[in-house]
Amino acid sequence: MHSKSTHERRQHALKVAGVVTAVLFVGWLATLGARLSMGTGSSVANSNDTSDNSSQLAGVVESASYTSVNSLQVASTTGL
Repeated sequence: MHSKSTHERRQHALKVAGVVTAVLFVGWLATLGARLSMGTGSSVANSNDTSDNSSQLAGVVESASYTSVNSLQVASTTGL
């Protein structure tokens, strides 16, 4: 590699970077359909189901009435 000129080394690095980027993009693109169908397909298809909506409403009400155990505690300082 040291016997090659700077221009040839840069071309090689650009080709390697292009191949790595292409492989990552194709891998991301291959999983895109599965990720999109998993996120929206089931909730949109079942949006008219009243039992599903009532369980969602129960979850919202339960989380709204939940009092947090974690609270902010501030120590007072004296002698400043």
